[in-house]
Amino acid sequence: MWRFRWILASLATVLTLGIMSVSGSADVYSGVYGSIISTDAMRPDRLKENTTTSFDIVLRPKNESELYHQAADVNDPTKSAFKNYLTAAGVRQNYGQPESVTNEWRKFLRQKHLATHVYDNGLLMNVSGKVKYINRLFRINLNQATYHPNPLQFGKRRPVIPNRLAKMVWTILGMADHNQAHFFASTDVGLDAQTDNNASKMGDTSRFSKRYQVNQLYQRGLTGKGQTIGVITFGGAKRSDINHFWKHEGARTDNSRYLVRNVKGSLFDSSAVDNQNQEATMDIEYAGSVAPEARVKMYRVKSGVPTIMNLVNAYATALDDNQASALSCSWGLGTNRYYQILNQRRVISPKYLQVLNLILAQAALQGVSNFVASGDNGALNYTVVGVSGSRVLLDRSTDDADPFATSPWVTSVGGTTLPFSSQFKPAGTNLGTVTVNKERSWGTDYDWPVLQAHPSLFAKMPELLPSIGIGGGGGFSHLYATPDYQKGVPGINTFRARQYFSQLNQPIYNQPLLSGTDGGRNYPDVAANADPNTGYMVYQHAKAGDSWISSGGTSIVAPQFAAVTALINSQENSTRMGFWNPQIYQLADQSDSPFTPLNDSDNNSNLYYTGQSNTVYNQASGLGTINFAKLAGSYR
Repeated sequence: MWRFRWILASLATVLTLGIMSVSGSADVYSGVYGSIISTDAMRPDRLKENTTTSFDIVLRPKNESELYHQAADVNDPTKSAFKNYLTAAGVRQNYGQPESVTNEWRKFLRQKHLATHVYDNGLLMNVSGKVKYINRLFRINLNQATYHPNPLQFGKRRPVIPNRLAKMVWTILGMADHNQAHFFASTDVGLDAQTDNNASKMGDTSRFSKRYQVNQLYQRGLTGKGQTIGVITFGGAKRSDINHFWKHEGARTDNSRYLVRNVKGSLFDSSAVDNQNQEATMDIEYAGSVAPEARVKMYRVKSGVPTIMNLVNAYATALDDNQASALSCSWGLGTNRYYQILNQRRVISPKYLQVLNLILAQAALQGVSNFVASGDNGALNYTVVGVSGSRVLLDRSTDDADPFATSPWVTSVGGTTLPFSSQFKPAGTNLGTVTVNKERSWGTDYDWPVLQAHPSLFAKMPELLPSIGIGGGGGFSHLYATPDYQKGVPGINTFRARQYFSQLNQPIYNQPLLSGTDGGRNYPDVAANADPNTGYMVYQHAKAGDSWISSGGTSIVAPQFAAVTALINSQENSTRMGFWNPQIYQLADQSDSPFTPLNDSDNNSNLYYTGQSNTVYNQASGLGTINFAKLAGSYR
């Protein structure tokens, strides 16, 4: 998520100043602390009458509850429907609307000078055309459109649409995306590591493959050959960068390996388009290096802003192709409180959550393994609590979560830190040594001993505060009930935790261990090395400076999990692994499990949640790390 994540967004300017002494600088104090509680609001482009744009019509699903039931059953080895996957056309046949409905809609819209792309599931249609024709049909000004109880009404008057067509509409996505009441938090901040994080400490593909027994799959001749990995991005990548990295890693580099398909969608803010995006580059490079002979297909949304409509269309496009046996996405949507504000402003479909989970469940129904980064803010997500003028007001909370990264229909990928030792040297002054002796959940509380020994550090250098507030996303998502596959698993809905932070990102020391219970969707599901202090090198050609960039985050872990899925799927006579979650929770609770839970309650947190002894799950790192060779042998 997380080059575009909801984290101290407007600190980008402050962080570029570097680590310097700012004692007595009121501007830096106000900049840092102000950015902790607010950030700039990104507003959508205003549309002109002859501009071409698009929106989605979502048709009513047939027997929605049965779709979810079947999506679970085809991925559960205890069910008779196990591995009876559908295609997108099969989804239409069982749960979508027939061609007679979509053809009639297409004919009607063509008469209104609008083009329609019908996705194969029979549930989603992307409609595109000039703004003036959309305005005329819906009796609106798109720059002022709002949602009403009637799913086809966006202004004072209802549009004139035949009733036989109107009654088939469940909702519409994207119609009010250009209303100026819509906003997005400016979010272009990288992971700035706070220790002496030089390139010699960074790893490449081998850091992941050696640590988690992927090398044993290579030794068995598994390379991902014949498989396709799908990577959903909101930015572009240069083929030359990708091939340079793959060649460096010994992966195949012929042009047919890397494919790009552009996703139909709406351009929220033209200034956010990035054709050489570091996140997208990183995802493609590592997906293709971990699975050195798999095809890697980017599903690119050209708009840099991950709106609900654009994300849904990306998945629908990949599922229509039905080429990728595994999908990865490193972008987050933002926390749900933000969507509640948009809903109150009537600029987003009130059914946004249902539509999102419908398309994610379709992926499970088609046997696609779907990995989503859990986030890099630790347990305390940055949540939107309001808007004041051009500023978005922020808070940190364990009670709000991203509806995408915590969906019960994705495998949420968290983060760990590998053992390391490094000097803490802000402004070139060595304040002590930070040491991590074991693989642990990713959270920067390992800095606390050094920070506690220098109590005046943040008074002198407040710009250090953002860099200590990162860690693997995880906790409880109260948007969803606890999914069946998590029920009864030791550690689910119980927790241990410590209060490591004040509301303003101030570290708190020596806090007691808390124990408690909670409910909902526990996340993440699995974890691997994501800490930028023990992270990875990414290649992106630079005209000046080093083209090898150190990186980290749960976003670099998700594509590697998708790549391992391609390796396992490339076994002879194998079927798709499918949606991991129903099966991995069963395997984790068995003897000789391929999972190693990170259960310590000391030196093992994501800045709130810790491990729990005698369990197989904790909210800081999920089921823990994976021996992939063992998983390949036990996964049915």
